[in-house]
This record gives sequence, C-alpha cells and structure tokens, in this order.
Amino acid sequence: MALLIVLAGALAYANSLQGPFIFDDRPAIIDNVSIRSFSTAWHPDRQTPVAGRPIANLSFAINYALGGHSVEGYHVANVAIHVLAALALFGVLRRLFSAGAQPVATGETADVLACVSAMAWLLHPLNTEAVNYVTQRTESLEGLFFLTTVYAAVRSWDARPRSHWELVAVVANVCGVMTKESMIVAPVVIVLCDRVFAFSGFRDAFARRRFFYAGLAAGWVVFLLLASGTPFFSPKGFATHVSRWTYLLNQAPLVVRYLRLSLWPQGLVVDYGVPEALSLMDVWPSAVFVSALVVLTMVALVRLPVVGFWAAWFFITLAPASSVISIPTEVGAERRMYLPLVAVIVLVVAAARQVAFVRRSALPVAAVVLAGLGSATVVRNAEYRDGVTIWQTVVERRPHARAHANLAAELREQGRVEESIAHLRIAAPLDANAKHALGSALLERGELAEGVVHLQEFVEKYPEDLELASAREELASGLYRLDRLPEAISQYQAVVSAAPDYASGRLNLANLLLSSNRFVDAAAEYRQVLRLQPRNVFAQAHLGLALSASGALDQAIDVFRAVLASDAGEMTATRGLVDVLLRQQRFTDAEHEARRATAVNPRDPSAHSLLGVVLASSGRRADAMAAFEAAIRLDPQQREAQDALTRLRQQPGEQRR
Repeated sequence: MALLIVLAGALAYANSLQGPFIFDDRPAIIDNVSIRSFSTAWHPDRQTPVAGRPIANLSFAINYALGGHSVEGYHVANVAIHVLAALALFGVLRRLFSAGAQPVATGETADVLACVSAMAWLLHPLNTEAVNYVTQRTESLEGLFFLTTVYAAVRSWDARPRSHWELVAVVANVCGVMTKESMIVAPVVIVLCDRVFAFSGFRDAFARRRFFYAGLAAGWVVFLLLASGTPFFSPKGFATHVSRWTYLLNQAPLVVRYLRLSLWPQGLVVDYGVPEALSLMDVWPSAVFVSALVVLTMVALVRLPVVGFWAAWFFITLAPASSVISIPTEVGAERRMYLPLVAVIVLVVAAARQVAFVRRSALPVAAVVLAGLGSATVVRNAEYRDGVTIWQTVVERRPHARAHANLAAELREQGRVEESIAHLRIAAPLDANAKHALGSALLERGELAEGVVHLQEFVEKYPEDLELASAREELASGLYRLDRLPEAISQYQAVVSAAPDYASGRLNLANLLLSSNRFVDAAAEYRQVLRLQPRNVFAQAHLGLALSASGALDQAIDVFRAVLASDAGEMTATRGLVDVLLRQQRFTDAEHEARRATAVNPRDPSAHSLLGVVLASSGRRADAMAAFEAAIRLDPQQREAQDALTRLRQQPGEQRR
C-alpha cells in the first residue's frame, strides 16, 4: 500500500516539474541571497516569504546547492515532500481507524481505508498549490512535520519504551514550528487525539503524558523566539493593514468555499487577493453556516468523539490563517486546506462506508474517485506550466487587481506589451505594483506625459512602498526627457535624502544639476559620490567639468590630471583639461595634452578632432585641417570634425585642396 501511494503521487505530479517560478518565488528563491550559503540560510531576511521559517529556508538552500535556480529540482523536492506527507498520513490513519472504544474499522479493513484516504488526500487537486507553487513548500513541509508528530505520538501509546517515539514527536514538532507558524496547533490536536482514542479523560492523559506535553509546549517557546522575525508579529508588520474583524468576516465565505472545493474541486485559484471591506450583513449566511458547524463539532466531541475529533481537526488546523490573526496581503489561499482537507476526506470516507452501495462496490468506487482526483490534479498541474496561464485562470475565476497586475507582468515577459498595458490599466487604480508598472511601461513605450502622471500618483499615494526609490528614479527620468529638470532634480533629492549612501542616486542627481547649470551644487554631489566610490572615474571627470564651469579652473585642472594619472585614455577628462588650458591660453600645454590623447588612443576619432581644435585655436590651420581629416578617415560620420574642417576651408586666404 505504501508503494502504491508513492507510485500514485509520482504519476499524478509527473507533469508538474517544468512549471516556472511564480509570484512569491522571486523574493523567496531568486532574490533570496540567504539560501546561497548554509550558514546564512538559518537567518532569512525579514522581508521574504520565509521570514521566521529557517527550516523551510534551509530546504531551499539545499536545492540551491544542488542545482542553483534550476526549477526542476525544486519541483522534485516539493513532490517528494508531498508524497512523504501522504505516507505519514497513511501511518496515522491506519492506527486511528482501529483505535478507540468505537473504531471505524479493524485489521486489513482499517489499512485499506487508510490507504484510500491517504491516496485521496495525495491526489486531491486542492493540494496542488502546495506542490506546484514552489514557495508554498512551507505549507507541505510543515504538514509533513505535523503528520510525523501525530504519527510518533500515536505510536508512543503502546511502544516500549514509549519515550523514543515521544522524542521523535517533540523534535518533529519543533522542526514544524521552524517551518511555518501554523504548526503551533499540533500539541492541541495531539492532546485531543490522546483523549479521544487512548485515554479515559484529559486528567488521565495529562497525568500519564505531562512530560511529553511539556516537550511539545517547547515548540511554543521556539515560536515566540521566531515570531519577531515574521511580518505577522514584528513591529513593522505588513505595509498594509486590515482590522481583525474585517479579516474574520472575510473568512466565513472562504471557509464555505474551501469545503465546496474539498468536495468538488473545480475553479481553483492561486491568489484570492486582499480582504474586502465587508459587513456582517454581507456574509451572514456563511457566518451562520460556519458557526453551526462549530457548534455541531463541540456536540460531536461529547456524543460522537471520533467524528468530533476529525471535525475539530478541521477547525484547529485551519484556525491559524483563517481566524483573527489577520493577513492583509492575502484574504484566502487554497494551500491553507492542506491539513484541514485530511479531516474532510476521513469524514467522507467514513460516511461513504455506511452506504450499502459503496460497501458492495468499494474497490470500483474507490478506483473511480481516485482516478478522477488524479486526473483533475494532472489538469491543474498543466495550468501552472507558465506564468501567463496560471494568472489567466485567476483573472477568469476570481478577478482582482493583483491578478491583473501579475498577468500583466507575465505578458510583458513574453513581449506582449499591449496586452500587458491593458491589464495594468485595470489594476492600477487599486494596486500599487500595477500603478508603478504602468508608469514604467508607458515611459518605455515613449508615452512620457501619461507615464509621468502614473508615477507621480504612485509616489504620492504609496510613500511607504518598498519600490518608492526606484519609482522616483523612473519618474525623474521621464521628467528629464520632458525637459522638466527642476522636478527631476527634486525627485533625486528625495531619493538621496532617504538613502544618503546611495551612490548611483547621487551620481544621477549630480548629472541633472550639471545639466541645469547648477555647477557648484553638482560639484558638491560629485564629491559625495567620490566619498562613497573613490575610484569612480566618471564622477571624478565630471567633478572636473563642474569645477571648470563654475570658474574654479585650477581645481578643475588638478581633478582632470588626477583622473588621467589613473586612466591616461579617459577622454572626458582630457577634453575638460584641454578646454581649461585653452581658456587660460596655455596653447602649448593644451597641444601636449591633445597629442598625448592621440598617442594613447590612435584609433579614436574624437582624440584627433580634439587636437584639431587645439591647433586651430593657436592659428595653425593647415595642421588643424590635417588633424580633422585624420578624424574623418577614422569615422566618416564624425560631425564635429566635418563642421570644423568646413569652417577652416571657408576662411579667407585658405586654399581649397
């Protein structure tokens, strides 16, 4: 039976190995530098989806060590984790089905029911998000540790010595907490499991297992130590906020949807968007239904403890992400049903066993159901085959701003710019990333005025956004191209004010100041760049230009000579130095520098053209013309040399050749 589970999982997910990285995979894997070393993998960055989840991050580090960013290895690992979790579930169910005062089944029947249930869970398409969406390994890996914890706890009931299995449970529980925060409910499930299946009451369970329960509670200590590194409990938290009440109201219809998808998994969605502003009147039918299920669960725990246990399993494992702990960035997610789905399947299998037709045709019915679930999973895997396809399914089934924004990004990657912009226009009024991306796309397409408007709106509306600095830079670029230099300068001033050690920002600001003839201010910014990047030749050469333009000629000469001492062929500094020398009427020195440039860069037409300028300035027309002609031979399109040569030929007394 275990081999059958492995083969079924491999077959169902065989077409999932080529799916690309999507959505949070970029910050969690592609841009996550902590996974590039095992020593740093234990400390994932606070702004990544693996913050406070070192075991999950370590698993990505192992993948990176084995294959870099090759996506196949990550998918193979995800499938393997899911199959191992199914095996752990099989181990749990074959014992729980035959346990307690009123067992569901015994002997081989319990094994068969456990195998069918585990395979149904393994093949259920509702679990595809936790397998295909690479970053959601956090869910499946935590599920594996959760099921291993329960398995070890159940095995310890009759093991001798029982402490060995209890130790396995404690270690697995701690590993689960270090994988994802929702693992904190495992001790509650285990205590309830002990009470229903193995002990006469909670008092008896605590009397005989108090040290074991204390070991499980150690996982809560680990959770508290890691919690500050997650956006859920850290002071900074999420960039957006939603009240607990609003979030809770959103969960009622989602729980109903989860149950529907558990029984009829059609219309799956990878992203449910952000919570909506709802009132109790908007969701009262769902709220009443869910509340009734909670009440029935409590009644069942007293009257039908086994049924009550599995119903409680559903609510307990779903609670961390679908109750009062608000997640403003994601109102719902099908991966949250990874463990709750176990309870739904067990209850359905147990109920189906009471139907006479199912009893008579158990194997054919099971085969049909499992084949249907497996086929649906294969179809769902295919929807993950590329970014455009998966986001199109979201736009079609549950459209929202972020879905349009992500579809636009994938379309742009494929060069479908017009379609991308169309989706960005839909998303931009509500989604910050879309507003930013739309402005960028319009600038890139040359629609400067509209692009600038969208970027200005983004900067004003989302002052705390992580992409604010890059948006300001793009806005400055658009303003510059529209000849709105003062506004462009103010954007870069805001950038460097927020990040004083951002050298590239200071360099761009200095260039804009130079273009605006604010030479003293430009020189000050170039000096700041050189403070941060002492070997930045471009900044040093342009510092010389700014000093020269401001009238500080001697300082400019010193700067230019310093540049040429380290890079003799640097033409910006050479031209600047020659210009200053000519302004000081030091023609001999200027000629020396120009000839040095032609010696260092004999194939550079601009060096020969510069020599021509120096020679013409000193009245040596014939020699100047020869220098300009040399420049034109090297580059017939050398406009500066052509114009200068034309002027020299037209001067009185000069014979035409």
